[in-house]
Amino acid sequence: MPTLYVVATPIGNLGDMSPRAIETLKSVALIAAEDTRVTQKLLAAFDIHTPLTSCHEHNERAKAAQIVQRMLAESIDVAVTTDAGTPCISDPGSLLTAEAIQNGIPVVGVPGPTAVATALSVSGIPVEEYTFYGFLPRQKRELTDKLTDMARKSKIAVAYESPHRVVDLLACVQAVLPNTYVSASCDLTKKFELTVRGPVGEVLKNLRANPKAEKGEYCVVLQWHDAPTEPPAPCALSLEAQLFDALVRGLNLREAGDALMATGERRNAVKAAALRVKAMLATETDDDA
Repeated sequence: MPTLYVVATPIGNLGDMSPRAIETLKSVALIAAEDTRVTQKLLAAFDIHTPLTSCHEHNERAKAAQIVQRMLAESIDVAVTTDAGTPCISDPGSLLTAEAIQNGIPVVGVPGPTAVATALSVSGIPVEEYTFYGFLPRQKRELTDKLTDMARKSKIAVAYESPHRVVDLLACVQAVLPNTYVSASCDLTKKFELTVRGPVGEVLKNLRANPKAEKGEYCVVLQWHDAPTEPPAPCALSLEAQLFDALVRGLNLREAGDALMATGERRNAVKAAALRVKAMLATETDDDA
């Protein structure tokens, strides 16, 4: 009976490749890889010459059946890998494993690196239970609703985020759940690995001040301290009043504007209100002089 092996690969440091993973990739007849170009570099580093076939998010549904039928017809073992980390965890592989299981093929995990466990382990947060959410919505209104729901349902949440959107994510967290504790990790296991920890406002300021913050995928751990019990009611205050309130709470005008946009307010309306507030503040300064 053929076997499908789910093989974890390094998330950045080749030294994390396990002897068992190397042995498995050498012994199977075929490797179903997320990106054959990426996996080929990994194989070359360990002198592995097993043939590759692509199996990624755009072709996995059709490719899974083809691979499984070949496994059955030729009685061959196959390994599934992704570009980094453990397959099937916010990565391709789930459809192939499901197809194998449905056809009675044993599925065996070859464990190894995963960004989720690594980020949790360096967060400084005691972890007894957590919920993994993968990548979060991009639209601010959807993201706001998702964060509120996450805080109600989980004690600790873990999510992936791109380096170009991590600041937007944390700005939204600060606006919706300002007492959240954050541990944001990027380039895990690599030479310039970075983890920024602290209250969400401090982490947000740190990333904004870091010119290299937009490099490397992020794994963000969120520990909630102010989970809402009811959906937030629409604010009856004007945008200007909300901006003034945020300034009183210690935010600068930019942070206050970001927080409003994170709740779904239109960018142009917030920018116009910010300009009016800035003008009012300048007038007050002139009067004081």
